[in-house]
Amino acid sequence: MDKVILTGKTRHGKNRIQQHGSEWIVEEVRGAKMMLRSLEKTEGPQSNKRFDGRWVSLQDDPNFDWSEMNV
Repeated sequence: MDKVILTGKTRHGKNRIQQHGSEWIVEEVRGAKMMLRSLEKTEGPQSNKRFDGRWVSLQDDPNFDWSEMNV
């Protein structure tokens, strides 16, 4: 699994999708969570953008549903 599609379940999740997009790269899987990185640099001031990262539960995440992306 290299990439996932996130879908927001809550207002917070939907806002993050709007901010950073729905396609994310899986950086690491640790225990019952995966560390995701945004596909594009979207975080920070215009002149110094960086990737957004977040931990998402593999099952029953409170803010996101996810599915594997067929590459």
